[in-house]
Amino acid sequence: MNKKISIGITIGLMAITAAVTFMITSNVTLEMFNNKIRSVSEKQEFYSKLSEIDTYSRTHYIGDIDEAKLIEGMVKGYIGGVGDSYAEYLTAEEYAKRQTEQTGVSVWLGFNYEKEPSGYIKITDVPAGTSAEESGLLAGDIITAVNNTDVIAFEGGYDEAVSLFNCEEGTRVKLYVKRTNDDGTNDFITYNVTAQRSEQVTVTGRLIDALGYIKISGFTDKTESQLKAKLDELISAGAMGLVFDLRNNSGGSLNSLEKCLDHIIGAGTVVTAEYKNGNTEAVVVCTESEEIKMPMSVIVNQNTMGTAELFAFALADKCSAHTVGKSTAGRGYLQTAYTCSDGSVVMLSTAILRTDNSGDFSGTGLKPEFDAALSSEIDLNQISDEAALLTDAQLIKALEVTVPKEAKE
Repeated sequence: MNKKISIGITIGLMAITAAVTFMITSNVTLEMFNNKIRSVSEKQEFYSKLSEIDTYSRTHYIGDIDEAKLIEGMVKGYIGGVGDSYAEYLTAEEYAKRQTEQTGVSVWLGFNYEKEPSGYIKITDVPAGTSAEESGLLAGDIITAVNNTDVIAFEGGYDEAVSLFNCEEGTRVKLYVKRTNDDGTNDFITYNVTAQRSEQVTVTGRLIDALGYIKISGFTDKTESQLKAKLDELISAGAMGLVFDLRNNSGGSLNSLEKCLDHIIGAGTVVTAEYKNGNTEAVVVCTESEEIKMPMSVIVNQNTMGTAELFAFALADKCSAHTVGKSTAGRGYLQTAYTCSDGSVVMLSTAILRTDNSGDFSGTGLKPEFDAALSSEIDLNQISDEAALLTDAQLIKALEVTVPKEAKE
C-alpha cells in the first residue's frame, strides 16, 4: 500500500513539475513572442512611414532627387534620432581622414582654423616648423579669399573654401589675409602656402620658475613620444612640480592616453568600461612600476573632453594632482566604430567609462577642486607667454597651488 502511494505521489509530482515547466516555458516563449511582435510591428510602422514620404516626394517634388544624398541624409537622420549624443555617421572618406589624423602625421597647410562670425576663416594656431609659419601666417589672421575666390562667394561658402585645404602634398594654396595690428589698423597680405607632410605637435611646454608647464592639445599616436621628451627636458632643467594644461583638448584614442599616463603614474588599472550586457573590462592599464613623485596640477575647462578628462581624473586619483578651472564636458562614453558594407562607418557609444576613484562622469564631467574663470577677453590660442602669467587666472591659480616640496619646507 505504501509503495502504491509512493508511486502515486511520484507520478503526481512529475505531472506537477511538467505542468510548472510548461507554464514557465510558455510564459517565457510568450514574452519573447510578444516582444518580437512589437519589434516587427514597430519596424513595419517605421518602413511604412518612410515609404509614404518617399512616394509623396517622388510624386510631387518639382526637383530631381539625388539618390546618394537621400540615402546619406536618411542615415544621418536615423543616427540623430537614436538618442546617442555622440553617435556619428561617417563616409568611408571621412573615416579614413579621421584615422589619418589619429596617426599624428598628415598633409596639411600648417595651421588650425575656425569659422569667424562673418563667415570668413580665422587662423587659431600656427605651430612652429610648419609651412604656414615659414610663410609668415599668424594666429588671429582672417582668411578672406582662397585661390582668388572670396570665401563667402563660394557656392558652399565656408565649407567649400576650407575643403581646398585638404590637398595633396606639394600643392600650393593662395590665401588672402586680413591682419589687424595693435593700433587697430588692418593689413591685407597675400600668402602662398604649400601643403606638407608633417607631425602634428600636440605637446608644448616651458619652465616657469621651478615648475614645468605642459600643454597637451590632443591625444594622437605621436603624443606619447612628444610628452616623454617634454617631461625629460623639464625635469632635467630642474622642474620640481608639473602643471598640465588640458583646456580645449577634445581627446583622442584610449591607446594614446594609456601610453602617456604610463610615463607619469604607477602601475595599475586607471579606467574601466561597463557595457550594455553588464560586462566590465579594464581599458586603460599602466604598467610602469615607478611614478613621477612631485606636486602636480591640471587645468581644465568646458572644452576638455573624453580622454582629456580621463587624463585629468587619472592624475587627480593616482597622483593627488590639484584640478583648476571649470567643469569638463562629461563625455564619459566609449565609442566603437562599426563598418557598413559600403565602407561608411557608424560610431556608437557602447560603454560607460569609469575612473578608479571618481566613477561615472558622463554628463557631469570633472568639477575642479579650484574654480577659476577666464576673462572673456582672453584668447588661449593667441595670448603670449608673458601676458598669460599676468592675465590667465586659471594658469596663475594652478601655479599657485602646485607648490614644490622644498618651498613648503
